[in-house]
Amino acid sequence: MTRAYNTMKQLLQGTVIFLMALASPVHAQDDLPYTTYATFNQLLEGSNARYPVVTRVSDPCTIEHRCYTGFFFYQCLQFDTTGRYLLGMRVYFQNRVVEPTDRADIGHIDLKDGFKWTKIGETTAWNWQQGARLQWRPRSDEIVWNDRSNDGKKYVCRVYNFRTGKRRTLPRPVYDLSRDGATALTHDFERIKHYGTEYVGIEDLYKNQYAPSKTGVWKMNMDTGKAKLIMSLARIAAIAYPNGIPSSGCLYFFREGWNPSGTRFIAFIKDPENGGFKDKAFSMTPNGTDVRYLYNNPSHHSWQDDNYILDFGKHMSPGGGSPLAGYFLFKDDGTGRAKDLLWATDSSKFNGHDSHVPGPGGDWIISDTYVIDGSQYLFMYHRPTRLFVPLAKLKSTAEGDFLRVDLHPRFSRDGRIVSIDATHEGLGRQMYVIDISHILNHPPNRHASVR
Repeated sequence: MTRAYNTMKQLLQGTVIFLMALASPVHAQDDLPYTTYATFNQLLEGSNARYPVVTRVSDPCTIEHRCYTGFFFYQCLQFDTTGRYLLGMRVYFQNRVVEPTDRADIGHIDLKDGFKWTKIGETTAWNWQQGARLQWRPRSDEIVWNDRSNDGKKYVCRVYNFRTGKRRTLPRPVYDLSRDGATALTHDFERIKHYGTEYVGIEDLYKNQYAPSKTGVWKMNMDTGKAKLIMSLARIAAIAYPNGIPSSGCLYFFREGWNPSGTRFIAFIKDPENGGFKDKAFSMTPNGTDVRYLYNNPSHHSWQDDNYILDFGKHMSPGGGSPLAGYFLFKDDGTGRAKDLLWATDSSKFNGHDSHVPGPGGDWIISDTYVIDGSQYLFMYHRPTRLFVPLAKLKSTAEGDFLRVDLHPRFSRDGRIVSIDATHEGLGRQMYVIDISHILNHPPNRHASVR
């Protein structure tokens, strides 16, 4: 690590501390310590916005030997319970497809010790858009990530105890963990065909079957590794295609996500080769029962609570009319109809990764955007006032398509610190943090000035 990099870190850390102190006094609503906009288009077109400081916490190594560090996705626990240790994955190339022999380093960054990087493992089961599903296991000291087995024949989950250093391996990879840390949802990663999210190196055993009966969504006990198939592709195909299952193609599960209490989960299926829906979202119980249709064309979702799901996509608005692209709120009631449109967007320019900011009330939503006219936007949305708060406008220097680097915003457990991957410094993928305490401490009211 160079002397210049250490000096830059000290300056940036000092700036963050200064801004946190600046934000501590109570501000009147006509003097909010941040910018607000009344519409999403105003946010995109706005100028002179007051952005919080964006601090790089990863080391790009040297010009001759660059390293690229990020978290690669979102909606996984990246911060430990204290907010001190930040998980990350480091690679040593960019701008090409991932090969089976490409290894990535797994480690953590100490936010209170000069952004020190500590390597704890490796993986050959990763991709540019979702990484290795690296995350803290809730309610434990364990860190988990996906890898290929030592013989290279299957995907597994590596488990590392941060406190003791003990290691173990679970027989299946993980996708999403329940909030009590007891149960993982997973699917067959070797079956994924979505460009940029494939896992390479292991052949799909059912590649010649459209919807095999012996694979699908599995749940796995995180203590014992015992796994059970709870929804087969054959069964979900019969539900999705009540008038007859296609004779060719490849149906597969793409994502799963627990609701907050772990009583139900959402699952995305993809059918890229047949016309019609292509993507569809369902919900079901942990045993794969009481299956409910949610909506077509799911993109990025966030559970608001056990009953409502926020999703970006092109859907029919609650009032009817032509489908619109935007952020819609759906109730998990099987009707497939949106209950609310939070805001509409230009579908030709926009997609983003939405999450509810941790904290009481669920008032705040955060999202990023794909690249719009060369820049990526990071912003918050305050539901009670329907105001937008800009957090960053960052130039994208990454390649496009599946090689793009999305911001993928994540949170510390208390919601006060946001972490993102970004390329605006021209250093390739690096990891950054943003303190949003001054926004959470001083929410706008309905009479707030719009800037």
